[in-house]
Amino acid sequence: MRDLLLTLAAFTLALWGFALLALSQERHVERVFGHHARPAPGLRAQRATGFTAIGLGLPVCLAAEGAGFGSLLWVVLVCAAAMGIALTLTWRPRWLRARPFRCFKLRP
Repeated sequence: MRDLLLTLAAFTLALWGFALLALSQERHVERVFGHHARPAPGLRAQRATGFTAIGLGLPVCLAAEGAGFGSLLWVVLVCAAAMGIALTLTWRPRWLRARPFRCFKLRP
């Protein structure tokens, strides 16, 4: 069970990393948020966080499965996450919008 949770954590990190990388490009930001949206001002930090999140999946996979299979598992998870984000950008780009307080009814 621990290995499954670590693998799921590595996959989540890869998905999050690729989503951050995609949303650091103007073309994808316009597709997700609307026609005149612009990327956030901290693009370098966003890209660095994306690459770091993807890279952090490797030690998690190594801890879950060992050096031999863990590195192979990480490569497969990174490829699956990249494909998932690419398909999300193609068919349902609005799914990449952040809705932080969606469950709360905030009043002005």
